[in-house]
Amino acid sequence: MLEATINAQVSQNYQDCQEWINETLRIMAEGTKLEKDINWALEVCNNYRSLSPTQNIYL
Repeated sequence: MLEATINAQVSQNYQDCQEWINETLRIMAEGTKLEKDINWALEVCNNYRSLSPTQNIYL
């Protein structure tokens, strides 16, 4: 039970961290020539993650 609780918390923390990193990358790319490509790549990653059978798979 404790292991499952810890694993769930680590997974949530990882997801929160990944979302923060993605948003930071998106902000840093604003106004640059890479903005369109970065936004596209982040959307692809988000779409892949939403199709994943487990929510523990992050790119």
